[in-house]
Amino acid sequence: FSSFLLMIGTVTGKDEFSADKAIIITNKDEVVVPLLLDPLPTPKEFADAIESLSPEQQAFCKAFRSMQLASTLFAVMVVQLKPQVEAV
Repeated sequence: FSSFLLMIGTVTGKDEFSADKAIIITNKDEVVVPLLLDPLPTPKEFADAIESLSPEQQAFCKAFRSMQLASTLFAVMVVQLKPQVEAV
């Protein structure tokens, strides 16, 4: 039972991150983010690759791609979400 918050945004200062989009990833969700030196897909390849995703996942992918195409420095942040348990 684990969840993660995956955020993309820009680095705005030495110790500052400004989140632009975020998505919660739960137990069986899978996210593959190509961060290596692979060339960016063509617009058609990108549209084909995300067509089977949910609307929320598509919005996140589109924001990620637009940040890749922009000339600003963007960052990816992953935060583990843990449920709070109260002692009874």
